[in-house]
Amino acid sequence: MFRPRQLAGPTTTTVAGMAAALVTFGLISTAPRAAEISAATSEPPAASTGQLLLGNAYPIDVSVSFHMGLLHWMDSLANLQGAGLTGGKTVPAHQSQYDRVHGMPTARDLEMLTKFRTTRVLHARQAPPEERDRLTLAFFSASNLEEALETAREVLDDQALRAFSEGVRYFVPRYKTIWKEGQIPDGFLERAMASKQRKDVAEFLVGVARFFGVSPTEEPRPHLILVPVPPGSGTHAQAIGRFLLIEVRRGESLANEVAPIVHENVHLLHSRVAPSRIEEMNEAVFAGKPRTGEAEYRLREALPTAIAQGVASEAFQDGRWSRDSSWYHISAVDRYAKRIFPIVKQALNAGDSFDEAFLKEVIAAFDP
Repeated sequence: MFRPRQLAGPTTTTVAGMAAALVTFGLISTAPRAAEISAATSEPPAASTGQLLLGNAYPIDVSVSFHMGLLHWMDSLANLQGAGLTGGKTVPAHQSQYDRVHGMPTARDLEMLTKFRTTRVLHARQAPPEERDRLTLAFFSASNLEEALETAREVLDDQALRAFSEGVRYFVPRYKTIWKEGQIPDGFLERAMASKQRKDVAEFLVGVARFFGVSPTEEPRPHLILVPVPPGSGTHAQAIGRFLLIEVRRGESLANEVAPIVHENVHLLHSRVAPSRIEEMNEAVFAGKPRTGEAEYRLREALPTAIAQGVASEAFQDGRWSRDSSWYHISAVDRYAKRIFPIVKQALNAGDSFDEAFLKEVIAAFDP
């Protein structure tokens, strides 16, 4: 794990311990992001490779950018998970990789990481829910690090910006050693663009868009952020507005990552269903009945999981798919997704819609 090499005086806290202390004092939540997608209607266009991952039928822009990967890597080193942040279940993998590549961190390393972490945590805690992702979006919407830090001026006061920028710049040379000129995400993108499955995956997502009753080509279109992750701990993926953060490992193909790509696009497509329509469906399903909220809360992740790790993976992973494997890292979501999998598969295959009848059926299948 990411631990200090030798700290002077009484300071002996590991970075994981410091992150735990922040949780104790209520500065950060490590609760999983349950399809928490911020409004992103005013996002400026981000720099991309100029390639569409799946072509024109379901257009997904793609970025392989050092500064975007740097932010996520530092979030992972600092164990920053939850609303407004990008760390996930692969945090230990990134921390262990730091030790292997750079050795145990020094007091100076931890000082700079603390400056970064404190700024990220306070912004995520103090900003209203609809603005918690603004600092992340400053990076995902920028074409380079300098532009990202300049955009951060709109989010942070001068003191916070100085501390944040100092921490980020300090770790730039360290991340360059990890990034290796983007070899891992670039390799993935090259293989994905050459994959014979591109057209079929695009058609699948067009079908999912039709299921939700939204356009597969609606603007702003999805924007994939590809970042590397070391092997051994799975991959983390996350939807932040239209930006879909996807970790990839060395040598992976489109088939390897089809589940997280589809999963995060399902979150985006679901978020584009009109709120009034969602309310109409809820009124029809729950009229006159008590609403505990647990089924609805779990469905936010169970439905994308059933579609992506279920239906899409079965279709595109060449016999490697199994209902017995773990589809989601939270057991309650995993169980629910597998219970509704046959319902979801039937609906997609039949060209049915995300409507009152479908919602009533999947809610009835919930078993805590």
